[in-house]
Amino acid sequence: MATHTRPSPASLSVAQLRARMILSARRIIREHWPRVDRCPVCGCGWPCPPTETAYDYLATVGQGNWAPPQRARAQR
Repeated sequence: MATHTRPSPASLSVAQLRARMILSARRIIREHWPRVDRCPVCGCGWPCPPTETAYDYLATVGQGNWAPPQRARAQR
């Protein structure tokens, strides 16, 4: 089986780094998406600090209103 190594952040283009950061922010939001009004990961009121940071980043790239699809929320 071939082992693939990830390129280091220094070897990524600006577009690749931006795409990775967008995916990471979306994953944080998806994992911390609230059940009722509390974060299932942090246990604090929603939006929790990691979610606020992820939304702040997405807002800077024009995707600040992103929310996980309904199906992803229902699986939790």
